[in-house]
Amino acid sequence: MTGPRTPWFAALIACLAMIGAPTAVASGLQVSPIGLRVAASEQAQALWLTNTGTDTLHAQVRVFRWTQAGGKDVFEATRDLVVSPPMVTIAPGDRQLVRIIRQVAPPSDGTEAAYRVIVDELPVGGADKGGLKFVLRYSVPVFIAPAGDPTVSATLRASVEASGDGMVLLVHNSGKGHAQLADVSQHEDGQDTPLLSGLVGYALPGSTMSWPLPPESRRAGALRARINGEASESTLVMDAGSR
Repeated sequence: MTGPRTPWFAALIACLAMIGAPTAVASGLQVSPIGLRVAASEQAQALWLTNTGTDTLHAQVRVFRWTQAGGKDVFEATRDLVVSPPMVTIAPGDRQLVRIIRQVAPPSDGTEAAYRVIVDELPVGGADKGGLKFVLRYSVPVFIAPAGDPTVSATLRASVEASGDGMVLLVHNSGKGHAQLADVSQHEDGQDTPLLSGLVGYALPGSTMSWPLPPESRRAGALRARINGEASESTLVMDAGSR
């Protein structure tokens, strides 16, 4: 399966599709929270789907095992987690509880396991004549704590490398927990240059991720990023070959 589209990507596609359209009917699907953690002592967590629109909506909820290989996200069907109910119908202004239920024992190796819950709004009917109907996809990260609920954290090393398409950021996580990276910047000669703004992505335990960088990126200079939603940026440890 290819990587699910994130909410911001779906919104971008919707905005592009609206260009030149006489009218548009926007979706009212909202999902919360935007991330879940299931402790070793817990069997389930709750996900809420809300309809903020004026029409009844229908949605499908699925779960995938989430790993990373070759610098990319990999999603595989799984029964480690199940969702209940998998199909929902929500009236305008109403909301629906979806339970994310753990079916397997917590990881025994001290490393958290990662999954993605995919919520797809299903198109029903059509928009007004001459208009467009947009539907959304949400991709919610779910992390399963290892047995005993130990404190897990990421251990990151980064490098900037040249590829056939330009410079790329490589981040390897040798820790036991995930790292969410945002707002990557490069510090050189006393100045910070933003490289990747907003949410960049995740580096899962034992994995190396790759993200393309803008043309002005250089191998020299320290890299900084916000990790796991921290208010301030942290300096990434650089591999010696990329300095």
